[in-house]
Amino acid sequence: MVLNHSDEIINRWVRQADHDLENAKKNLDIEAYDVSLILCQQSVEKMLKALYIQERQEEPPRTHSLRKLIELTDMPDEAIKLVAQLDSYYMVLRYPDVSDIVPYQNVDKEDAEDGINKAEQILELIKYHSNRGN
Repeated sequence: MVLNHSDEIINRWVRQADHDLENAKKNLDIEAYDVSLILCQQSVEKMLKALYIQERQEEPPRTHSLRKLIELTDMPDEAIKLVAQLDSYYMVLRYPDVSDIVPYQNVDKEDAEDGINKAEQILELIKYHSNRGN
C-alpha cells in the first residue's frame, strides 16, 4: 500500500525508535536488563521500518525480524552481524515458554550494555544510510 504523508509517518517511526532507545538506557539503570534489551530490539526494528518506508514509499511488513528488515532494505550486509543478537532477544525475553528459565534470568548487565551499544551503532548506520539516499 502506497503511503501518503510518508515524511510525517517516517518521522513518527524515528521518534519512537529514539524514545525506545532512551528507555532502554533507563531500564539499564534500574537493572531491568530484559526490558532494556527488548527496547533495544524494538528501537532498531522501528528505525528499519522507517528506512523501509523511505525507500519504498509503502507500509513496512509486519515482522519483528531485524534480519528480514535489513534484507528488504538497501542496508549493507555488515548490519546483519550487528543485529544478530538483538534479533534473538525478541522471542527469548518476551515469552516464558521459549527457554527453560524465566526470561529475565537469561540476561545480565553486560548483555544490556552490549545491546545498547549495538542498537546505537545500527541506528547510526541506518541514519547514515538513509541520509545518503536523500
